[in-house]
Amino acid sequence: MQDRAAQPQVDEAMVEALVRRFYDRVKADRLLGPLFRMAIADWDGHLKVVADFWSRVLLGSDRYRGCVMGAHGGLMMKPAHFDRWLALFKVSAEETLPPAALERVLDAAIFVDRRLRAIHARQPRRA
Repeated sequence: MQDRAAQPQVDEAMVEALVRRFYDRVKADRLLGPLFRMAIADWDGHLKVVADFWSRVLLGSDRYRGCVMGAHGGLMMKPAHFDRWLALFKVSAEETLPPAALERVLDAAIFVDRRLRAIHARQPRRA
């Protein structure tokens, strides 16, 4: 694995653009839109938190102090939701980021996806 300095650079502006493009897609999506609209009251605040999260993951910044896994624990997501989340993230990344940075960013998204799926798989199902 390459060290961070040798990896293609992604900057804060790219992270913010990726997050905004992704959530524009999510809000318009027939599967994810209703779920996310129900869970998020303050979109601007949410986008800032999510950008801080991805800045930490991709750039090593220290702005995000939350628990992304815990924050999503209450959502009743099924495998189709995760599949769609990852597909929309991939398309958004391809449209927003330089090609040289895509592999690292998509690897990070796959890691987050797998962790969230594992957490949701352990949660009791509501009727």
